[in-house]
Amino acid sequence: MQSILTLLLFAVSGAHALSSLSSSSYSRSNDALLSRLQTIQTKLLLSIGRIPGTAMPSEWAASGAKLGLALEVEFTNEKCQYEMSKERLLRGDVMMGNNFMLVEPLNEPSFISSNGVEMVKVLPGAYGCQMQEIESRRYAFRFFLDFPEGAQRNDVILPAERLYFLSSCWLIDDDGSTLDRARRRREGLDNSLQQISRDIDDLERQQQNSSSSMGGFFQKISMFRQSVELIERRDKLRAQLDELDQKYPLDSRRIIRGPNNIMFAKEGYIAVKRLRGAMGTREQYHWVGTFTYDEFFEDEED
Repeated sequence: MQSILTLLLFAVSGAHALSSLSSSSYSRSNDALLSRLQTIQTKLLLSIGRIPGTAMPSEWAASGAKLGLALEVEFTNEKCQYEMSKERLLRGDVMMGNNFMLVEPLNEPSFISSNGVEMVKVLPGAYGCQMQEIESRRYAFRFFLDFPEGAQRNDVILPAERLYFLSSCWLIDDDGSTLDRARRRREGLDNSLQQISRDIDDLERQQQNSSSSMGGFFQKISMFRQSVELIERRDKLRAQLDELDQKYPLDSRRIIRGPNNIMFAKEGYIAVKRLRGAMGTREQYHWVGTFTYDEFFEDEED
């Protein structure tokens, strides 16, 4: 879960990498993705309930129950309403640009409770993006929808308010060359890591078999130093692998290919906004669940 959270909008590594670009460059980079997102339709599987790290009250969804919803949406090519564009989550920094588009629900999701089948009303919202990694073309992808009536299943209460969806996606080259280079780089790092692990195992066996004589004592010291060096190299390689996996969509278990050469992190997070501070002007976002991209489909009107 931590690796997924690292990819979300609060990651600062992308912000530092882009700090030298002008605001117009941010907008052009974001527009490159927005132009491909427009008219994409997808089915989202929502899982509302308590997750690690949430700041929701301790009694909220304490039983561990979940409220599951299947929601279909379209990321349209229409500009969102002015009120929606003022959301700080979308325009909280210069890297988000100024173009925010309308996202529309295509169905009214339902769930089964003790009262039978219950429908959940969903109203349109807005979406935007922010480039986080230039080299890998990784973006933070954010959108929100309004749930004016909310819903409840056991002690899981879907708040009657705006819900925010946070995830990541990547633009992929037509020939896939950038991704191929990243895969080769990962394969090389993985091979080096496996070799170092074998070397560490060999040293441990040698240490166990070395004699207790004075010569064996100095040999153990030498092998211990080698072992420390190998462990440091192993940890560095693991860090490089982790960084590579965060920058590029290399793990097929965590990504899903969408239309228009876009890859999405398969899982994202759902949050509600809470105002804090003496004047109620400091915004905080509390996790209330997760969502996954289940499938993408064509506009039937086309």
